[in-house]
Amino acid sequence: MREYTSCHWIQHGLSFENDHIEMCCLCCHKGGGRLYIKDKYNGKGLKWDELFKLKDKFIEDNRNGIIDPRCEGCFNLVHRGWDDDEKYINYIHFNHWTHCNSDCIYCYTKWDKKAFNSRPHYKVMPMLKELFKKKLFRPGGEVTFAGGEPTILNEFDDIVNCLLKNGVERITVHSSGIKYSKAIEKGIKEQKLSVCLSADCGSRDTYKAVKRVDKFEKFWQNVEKYANSQPDDNKLLVETKFIIIPGVNDNKEEIEKWLSLNLACGIKSIVVDIENDYCKELRQENKEKPAHLVELCNYIVKRAKELDFNLVDYNNFRYLITEYNLA
Repeated sequence: MREYTSCHWIQHGLSFENDHIEMCCLCCHKGGGRLYIKDKYNGKGLKWDELFKLKDKFIEDNRNGIIDPRCEGCFNLVHRGWDDDEKYINYIHFNHWTHCNSDCIYCYTKWDKKAFNSRPHYKVMPMLKELFKKKLFRPGGEVTFAGGEPTILNEFDDIVNCLLKNGVERITVHSSGIKYSKAIEKGIKEQKLSVCLSADCGSRDTYKAVKRVDKFEKFWQNVEKYANSQPDDNKLLVETKFIIIPGVNDNKEEIEKWLSLNLACGIKSIVVDIENDYCKELRQENKEKPAHLVELCNYIVKRAKELDFNLVDYNNFRYLITEYNLA
């Protein structure tokens, strides 16, 4: 293995977007991400040799110490040995559809939800079957779902069952939690799937303000139902997520209500992030994080420890707690 700075997504990952393929989905670091591998992709005519050659261009630059400016500041960059001679995929992100059953105020589709919900999306099952048939997927990685809402995607159950059948042992689904999925439940029971359910609140009024749908009770009912499907020896497979939105839910009272609901539902693992557009604006204007935000993040880290939650730091939250040494 040759040692150089790279990341597991550049080496062996793919992110399927609505009309193209990217290296990964991360865009919250200084460089902003968006490393396109294949433009104008619609689910058809994927040539794996061609795809690996396109990835090789990025890998070759990394070998020569040339890091793409779009990767600057990304926490996935690591200097170590990489098996760059072997061509395989073991990180996949499905982000190829935009339909959703909520209307979150921080979502990138918020500008015209009706238009985004009418956009067509392509099928990925043919590609996935070929990937496994050609033995190009290697166990040890992860398959993640985001997009719009995965559980309302027509292929969702088929995709999850295909992954489970072919030995994928790390599947992560990011869901609104509004529609309950038996496929997710099955994956949880087999301890091969974890689900991150988007809460962003601890009260019904805040839920309605953030999600712009009135499904607060339904959401927490599903949270508890998923939590109860976890095996006794692994209670970290179901998480709820709180995205801090300045001026909306950035207060200790909302955090405490959210933590209390998690405890009541049997949740042991929680996820925290900070609204991306807000953080992006701070970076672009070269502004410091407000003291109130830093204090609130510190409070969350402290309370998670006190209540014995497993705290998962996503993206912008991870950068903040690292910058201010809160972890």
